[in-house]
Amino acid sequence: MNNKVILNKTNTLDIAKELQSCVLMYDYLGLARSHKWCSEMLNSIEDFVPSEDSLEIDFNQIVGSKEFVKFKLAKSYFNLKEFQRAAFYLAECESQPAFFLYIYSKYMAILKKNADNKSDLLNNVDASFLDSLENLRAELSTKYYKKQLDAFGLYVYAIVLNKLKLTDESTNILIECIKKRPSMWCAWLELAGLVKSIETLTSLNHNALPQHWIKDLFLAQCYMEMSLSEEALNIYTVYCQKGFAKSIYIKSQMAKCYDNLREGRECKQTFEYIRKLDPYNLDFMDIYSNVLFVLEEHVQLAILAQEACEIDKYKPESCCIIGNYYSLQNEHYKAVNYFKRALKLNPNYLQAWTLMGHEYMELKNSTSAIQSYTNAIDLNPKDYRAWYGLGQTYEILKLYSYSLYYYKQAYLLRPNDSRFIVAMGDVYAKLEKWDEAKRCFIKAYTVGDYEGSSLCKLAKVYEKLNEPINVAIAYDQFSEDQKILKSNSTLLTQELSQAYKYLANFYLKKMKLDNAYDAATKCLEFAETRQEAQSILSQIAQSRNALREQEQSAAGSSTNVDMEIGSNPVQNDDLVSNDQMNQINRRALSPSLIALDNSDNPNINDTNTSLNLASNQQMSTDPVNQAASSSSEVPTNSNSTQIQQDDSDSESEHFFSNFNIKKRPLN
Repeated sequence: MNNKVILNKTNTLDIAKELQSCVLMYDYLGLARSHKWCSEMLNSIEDFVPSEDSLEIDFNQIVGSKEFVKFKLAKSYFNLKEFQRAAFYLAECESQPAFFLYIYSKYMAILKKNADNKSDLLNNVDASFLDSLENLRAELSTKYYKKQLDAFGLYVYAIVLNKLKLTDESTNILIECIKKRPSMWCAWLELAGLVKSIETLTSLNHNALPQHWIKDLFLAQCYMEMSLSEEALNIYTVYCQKGFAKSIYIKSQMAKCYDNLREGRECKQTFEYIRKLDPYNLDFMDIYSNVLFVLEEHVQLAILAQEACEIDKYKPESCCIIGNYYSLQNEHYKAVNYFKRALKLNPNYLQAWTLMGHEYMELKNSTSAIQSYTNAIDLNPKDYRAWYGLGQTYEILKLYSYSLYYYKQAYLLRPNDSRFIVAMGDVYAKLEKWDEAKRCFIKAYTVGDYEGSSLCKLAKVYEKLNEPINVAIAYDQFSEDQKILKSNSTLLTQELSQAYKYLANFYLKKMKLDNAYDAATKCLEFAETRQEAQSILSQIAQSRNALREQEQSAAGSSTNVDMEIGSNPVQNDDLVSNDQMNQINRRALSPSLIALDNSDNPNINDTNTSLNLASNQQMSTDPVNQAASSSSEVPTNSNSTQIQQDDSDSESEHFFSNFNIKKRPLN
């Protein structure tokens, strides 16, 4: 990856000079966000001192002496957000910079009017807004076909087309704009929002886009939006190594990558470093507040909210941070009010729409939650949190077909996020589609079950399918995982108690008394299963006494019987060889739960672990052959390998038999 980064082939001094030129030009034209970005990037380059000659711009050459006064007057109105006045004074100007500021002022005036006219945040788009954009599009189209638009004019034309949902046309115009001016960061950023698939990105990367160092940051932005955060992180790491280690933008993007990768501690540390670099910076601090919310850092979030309020309490990010603070305190009405305030300040604030949807769900206001999530998706169809929120809302409303559709959309955006796969499995289970649910829970486990609940859910599916051996396998693996994870989740603790209770009863039924005793002893650790565990232990003691009496009777009647004192009798339908029993004892598993791998010390985190079920009726020293690898799609059809159970069990399939598991380390 690193050798493909264009920055490696570019001199940092040349980048600094180009950024300096962009800073002057964007400030002159009123592109505030691009001006800010270039200035921050330039400031992060140490030991760069621009020459005095390079700081001067001949405005007469750019605008012309005849239009200079009107241009500067219009620019002053533009800076004060009096966009219509700015456009009025530039209407008859002919130079390219003047026309750009004229058409950009008209566009900003349309957006401002639309925001002011929205009395209700949940209203749909005003028809007059679209009509105004169509008129602006017609004016730009005339100039475009006469080839009278420079790179800045093409940029405005592209964003107007994008607002009208003409994404293909907008993409082509943006590519043309970038070819004319490769250093135009705002065009790259707009184009990144239009890339829908990795195939499109690959095509743009190899064919359409110029080889410029900003393309690295464009690719990283696209990777992030496609949930390829590791690739994006590699690019940002190279930028840090090449002199941009103190860039607020680069470090913020790295923090967002850590957040997407669910590496909360690294994300928190990166944001703390950013705050040391710039204590008054509020950009991306709303994401930092989300991280603190997830980590349940009450004190840190309270401090962040207080400092944000002192810096600028009317900035959208500040309102979002305060909203997260009230949400963590379970004051959901106050949280909604602050998210609404953020949206009043910036109606296109994606984060606030999604978080407000979460709060409406907490308040059982499904209608408003659906509308909030829908608005978030309209702003960014790649917002997996909004898709997931819609799925949850419709699941609460028991509209399972709708819920499944939205969960699938979230899954397509993040195919390795186990939460979405588990959610689909839950819906399939509610629809009593047990095979689909089973495959979803298996898939969730193989990609690295984040919440640790997939195996216990899988066990319940096997209970519905009346496959007790596979239930025991699932619960046994679940209990082993929990020993490693040591989760403090109340829900998982309850599931663990039920898992041990089932295993105790299962082994008792199979007369595996040592295993039953171990599981029942574990049940004593949980209040909800303590009474039943005592009953099971009593039954185990009775069974052992009965077996001891049988052994003594058998020893007295025949001298040819050679049995170990204290071992379980081996029945005709449950034969276990000595080699297998030694293997079972080494791995602390019951005869029906043999785990076979190529290592001497199997571990749940071993990426080469492969679990197989041996036949419970005829067990041999050879493992059962593994079936083919599972498909990456969920759910998928697969031909299950059937296994033979004893007379008390129906024909069953081992839930891992169709999966050549390459298990991720548990988080």
